[in-house]
Amino acid sequence: MSTVLPNSRQEMIQWFSDRVADWAANAAAIGLSTDQITAIAGLVSAAEGSLGNATASRIASKNATVDFYTDSDALRSAGADLIKVIKAYAESNNDPSVYALASVPPPSPPTPAGPPDKPTELTTKLLQPFGIGIRWKGTVSQSAYFGIWRKLSGETSFSLLNTTKNKSFDDTTIPNTVSGVEYFIAAYRDDFQVNSNTLAIQIGADGTGETLTLAA
Repeated sequence: MSTVLPNSRQEMIQWFSDRVADWAANAAAIGLSTDQITAIAGLVSAAEGSLGNATASRIASKNATVDFYTDSDALRSAGADLIKVIKAYAESNNDPSVYALASVPPPSPPTPAGPPDKPTELTTKLLQPFGIGIRWKGTVSQSAYFGIWRKLSGETSFSLLNTTKNKSFDDTTIPNTVSGVEYFIAAYRDDFQVNSNTLAIQIGADGTGETLTLAA
């Protein structure tokens, strides 16, 4: 194809449209016949018409797409509300057959949460007149909770003191005769238990027998 003509179809149509009248007026002078001018003018007109139709179709298609999105979004919103009603009805009546009647899939059973995170960063502080406050980091998401385990000096095993969803616990039940105590925090979820590292504390008097000193 001659490089005289633009590559773009729209620009090529415009190129001929800009020249066809001059060609018709000067047909003999530029070596063209009346039939050739008539034919090219007809082709320009047909191409312009087709371009107009294509442009109008594209605009109509865009408008139709907007309508399609609007209508389908409205359907999704209203339909989702009805599905919620169906599921709530099935649940409130404890009737799984409702799902089959409505051709709505029943809810999937909940995925097990798995073991909880390990409690970390245990710290302690002295409580007056005689006790130890324990703090730690962990999570109580998805029904997790904590257990505080303690072993006093002279004991051979840990005992569970309490359970809590808090991340702190004040132990005020330490006998004043012990020389040390060990703690660990257990995180629980369902049947899982994940223990923290053990924290050992030495309890001593300052010479007067009245003050605790902590050495974790």
